[in-house]
Formats: sequence, structure tokens, C-alpha cells
Amino acid sequence: MRKILFALLIILLFCWSSLFGQAKVGTAGVQFLKIGVSARGVAMGEAFTAVANDASALFYNPAGLIQLKHSEAIFSHIDFPAGVNYEFVGFVYPMTRTNSVWGFQVGGLWTDEMIETTPEMPYGTGRTFTASDLAVGATYAQRLTDKFTVGGSVKFINENLADEAAYGWTADVGTFYETGWQRIVIAMLVSNFGGDMNFVDGPFPMPMNFKVAGSIIPIQTRNSHLIIDTEFSHPNDNLEMISIGVEYTWKGIVSLRGGRKINGWSRDKWEDSIDPDQKLIPGKDPFVEYPVIDEEGKLGLDGFSVGGGLKFESIGLSIDYAYASYGFFGSIHRYTLGYKFKGF
Repeated sequence: MRKILFALLIILLFCWSSLFGQAKVGTAGVQFLKIGVSARGVAMGEAFTAVANDASALFYNPAGLIQLKHSEAIFSHIDFPAGVNYEFVGFVYPMTRTNSVWGFQVGGLWTDEMIETTPEMPYGTGRTFTASDLAVGATYAQRLTDKFTVGGSVKFINENLADEAAYGWTADVGTFYETGWQRIVIAMLVSNFGGDMNFVDGPFPMPMNFKVAGSIIPIQTRNSHLIIDTEFSHPNDNLEMISIGVEYTWKGIVSLRGGRKINGWSRDKWEDSIDPDQKLIPGKDPFVEYPVIDEEGKLGLDGFSVGGGLKFESIGLSIDYAYASYGFFGSIHRYTLGYKFKGF
């Protein structure tokens, strides 16, 4: 057991150092791998790594799947602006005899047909094209002790734009530690760890991310259940970020959720951040996505999310919804259906 834990620590440290070594803002590709697949997780500000107690753990933390006692399926739909859609389907199968869990997932993003234009024909060439991304993966989680679990996923990635395509592989590695004290859980995740992809002779790194999270259940009674998750993430292509999520459930039926992402105290106006030579003025930062204070000096709404859900335990069905603000991209609505197969 000590050898396994030591090997896992080495892997996590290696991934952590890799993230720091490649940290360049805005340089990673296949950004669709960052899209939160669960309305429940998104509503909690995607602070879900140390919760991960449903089939969406396929994305948020594969080690968390060990909490599932029955097979589960999940389907999510996201309708982005400009005719962009995203779908995610996942299935999880617990193996109680071996204290392990298997899972499979498929996520895809695609656009409607777009008119092809060129400098010579700015109003269209008469042809259309589409863009799409696809990720297909398998997941395995294994309980190593009564409190500690490790899990991982391997995913095949495909990206298409008109007549061009790129292919690659990524891996996720997560841990889930139930401390046994005050219902506190500590979790870690390294996501999208893999080699560079190459698109039309232009290599780019994967959008790797390292997360450390902790959750606590301060209220757990017959009718009320409250869980709070806080996590720190370090992506290789953006600023570090803190996420906080809260979920309150009444009688195991109705849930209300809220969350907040923070990756900077304030965001400056573009016109106040660029000098006459079009260079960024030191101390100014218009690139902050989720500031506490926006460019107008008010409390920033970007990064806030809310949502809710209904669970019909008798038939194994759950329905979740999330509303999140994404600044210039407006607000996005997400819907997720979950189904628990109680027969196996």
C-alpha cells in the first residue's frame, strides 16, 4: 500500500511540475475538454471535485465514482451562442465484489453549418463547413483502503474543422480521501494530461489542470442536507482560480445550488490597460475572467452560477438545471438527466 501511495504522489508531483513548466496564458487547444458536463456541478461553480457522488464524476473526479452503489447513466445538453451545441453521455458500473467502478463517456461539441468566405469572396463561396470536437473515454476507480480511493480515465480526442482533423489522447488521475472527521473529504485531480496535438502542422498542448479540493457537510438531518466544496485549480493556460460551491437538499428531493469562480480581485477596462504603443500597462489586467470587482468597480457577476434539481428516488430519475454568467458570451443554460439502475 505504501508503494502505491508513493507512486501516486510521484505522478501527481510530476503532473504539477509539468503544469508550471508549460504555463502560457491562452496557448492550449481543444478547449471543449474544459466544459462542465453536469448542471449540478456547474451550478456549484464547478467546485465538485471533492463531492463527485454521481455519474458526472466521470468528468469531475473519477475517484469519486467509488461512492456509487448502483449503475448510473447521465445525459447533458448545453446550448451555446452562435449555434454551438454540446452533448455528454456517461455510464457507470460499480463492481462491489472488488470495490471498484468502471465507466464510459462520450462528449461532443459541434456547430451548425457556416458559410465559407475568403478575402476574394467575402459574401460566400457557395460552400459551407462545420466544426466539431469529440472525446471518448473509459474510466476505472479502485478503493485502496476504507477511506482512500484512486481513479483514472483515458480519452481519445478528435477535432475537425472543415476538411482538416487532429487526433490525440489525454488522461485524468484523481484521488478521493474520506477523512472520517466531521464528514470532510479531501480530493485531488489532474485532468487532460497528455502529449501535444498537431493541427495543420501547428502543435499545441492539452488544457491540463491541477485541482486540490475539500468538502464538508455541516448539516445532515432527516430533512436537510448541506454540502460545501472549495477548491483551488492551476491550469496550464490561464490564471489560478478558486471555486466555491454550495448545495442544500430538502428531504432528498429538492436541491438548491449556488457557486462562484474567482481568479482575480479586479478587471480593468481595456481602454485603461493599453498604452499608445498597444502594450499592456504594468499593474493593469483586463484579462481576468472571473473578478470580484468588474471593470466598472462593481461586484462582478461573471463566474456566478445558480441552479436546482429534482430527484425522484422511487424511479431512479434526477433532473438538474444550471444558469451561469460568462461575461461577453452572456448567460448559458444547462440541463442534465440522470438515471439510476437499481436492478444492477
